[in-house]
Amino acid sequence: MKNSYHIIKQIIGLLESYEETGSRQKDLFSFLEWAISRIREEPELNKPLFGKRRAAEYTEQFSYIRSLEEKSRFMECVSRIARFHEFYIRKFLENLPLNSRLEYLFLYTVHHMDRARKTDLINIHIVEYTTGMDTIKRLINYGVLQETPDEHDKRAKLLTLTEKGRRVMDQSKSKMSDEINMFLACISSNKWRKVLPVLEELNEFHNMVYINHNDKSPAELSNLMDSLKHLYQ
Repeated sequence: MKNSYHIIKQIIGLLESYEETGSRQKDLFSFLEWAISRIREEPELNKPLFGKRRAAEYTEQFSYIRSLEEKSRFMECVSRIARFHEFYIRKFLENLPLNSRLEYLFLYTVHHMDRARKTDLINIHIVEYTTGMDTIKRLINYGVLQETPDEHDKRAKLLTLTEKGRRVMDQSKSKMSDEINMFLACISSNKWRKVLPVLEELNEFHNMVYINHNDKSPAELSNLMDSLKHLYQ
């Protein structure tokens, strides 16, 4: 029964998030479709039923990674590190209105820009439109963001921080700093600093490709990479 309660709590949490989206479709099928889509976008929401895992399972994980071709190992390690980072962030933000790295990044970006359009946040952080809009709605419901008229375009609205949002921003920024220090405590600064230029170069390159060529097919993207790769070697 204990494990059943764990699942029920997860479903209730997802149902609350679904209601916050303001969807007019209140049937079970629509909710389940939304929940599955949300979990695929944020795999960390699919929490394991058991807190402890056998040592054999850890062995299988690393055996799987080592079985990959070298380039795949690099990409898999980057992806797994990002998921671990997200997992820890949720713990460090536990007593704050924010509940995820993306919510923090949206709030921080509005703070940094002073005011921002919804599409600014979605494009800067490269998220699906529905995920971005759901995140913005949650932040507005938390009372940390508000919509204000755009002086240059009366049809548009801009996002700004509320007074509560400014307090939460200061608190969450401190928590995020603690999480990052904790996360990197296991490795010397000399080591991660050596990797940083490589990751920044990959990020800048693929950000350019994403912005300008996101509508291209796999074949077209492969041809594009062949024509550009000599500039980055």
